[in-house]
Amino acid sequence: AEGQGINALLASARPLLFFTTNPGLEGVVEEEWMMRTEAVGCGVRRVIKKPFGYGGQILVEGVGDRAAMEEVALSMRSVHHVQVPVHGFALPEGDELGRIGSELEGLVFGPMEAAERFRVTTKRSGKHEFTSMDVQRVAGAALVRRYGCTVDLQRFDTNVRVDIYERVCLVGWQLTERALSKRFHRVFQPRVALKAPVAYGLLQWARLLPDDVGSLLDPFCGSGTILIEAAQIYPRLELYGCDKDDRAVQGARANAEGEGVGGRLELQRADARRLSSLYEAGYFRAIVTNPPYGIRFGQHLNFARFYRDVLRECWTVLADEGIMVVVVFKRTVFYRALMQSGLFKMLEERVVETGDVYPGVYVLKKIAATQSAIE
Repeated sequence: AEGQGINALLASARPLLFFTTNPGLEGVVEEEWMMRTEAVGCGVRRVIKKPFGYGGQILVEGVGDRAAMEEVALSMRSVHHVQVPVHGFALPEGDELGRIGSELEGLVFGPMEAAERFRVTTKRSGKHEFTSMDVQRVAGAALVRRYGCTVDLQRFDTNVRVDIYERVCLVGWQLTERALSKRFHRVFQPRVALKAPVAYGLLQWARLLPDDVGSLLDPFCGSGTILIEAAQIYPRLELYGCDKDDRAVQGARANAEGEGVGGRLELQRADARRLSSLYEAGYFRAIVTNPPYGIRFGQHLNFARFYRDVLRECWTVLADEGIMVVVVFKRTVFYRALMQSGLFKMLEERVVETGDVYPGVYVLKKIAATQSAIE
């Protein structure tokens, strides 16, 4: 039934696009898509989040010009890849690969008509007796028979997507040659760095608008992803960052220079637990940050005290009713520290996949507190 439903949607004359992102950012993608299409006058009939039940997937159905939709899609900051779905079908038990081969061999596939070289890319979700490589092998052979093209994994004209979601196969082609999330050239590349779409999502949850003025702080700036993303979106914001690790500060500075926004960022080496000694009280309208989870602060870090100190210092340098967005790996400890502090009202709590882990994201609003509550 699910396969028939997606095929009915694909059979309509309206243009469809399929986005991939980090699980947890589906709503951010929807909001960005609606904003961008409205700005250029593209019609949107509907947005389907998690169309196959898996996070990080969004199917959009438009009204009107497909080329305009695709142009908008390739400007998105909240997604990794953009695909054009063209065919979907249910997989029978026991002969899944045979069905994939026969469907591909009989498919009229526009981009393959003019292609000389192609590749097949597969993402497989669910439990199956076959592998993604099996799907690619069968689909590639069927397309060679159908179109007489050559398989080339590096120099290809068309990247054919044959993705499996439990018992449904979705076929299309990938518009993006390189992930839209890989938009930064990193001179400094730490072992773990925040993905650009996640940084974009955090900034959106901070309720920041493109023409906003004021100051933004990232007190755990790392390689600078959040601040570089902010520099490219908010031309009027003052951007500040600090980090306890001098190597990270120098790396963030190098990355910002490489992106042409080095002059926008005020960076320094500092401990986030001492922010009030660095910045004026109430100076920042927003704090958006991704604190480390123990490695750079030692193996015996007292997280309860660490979170209390960070919350107190951020409260001090935030403007009245300022917004703080923070990524948290030890959610229980952080939540307890948050409730005990009495310094912030929690507006939202989300979970976002980043680096194959699922931290919490807390959106907080500064509230008034007694002097005894912050000492």
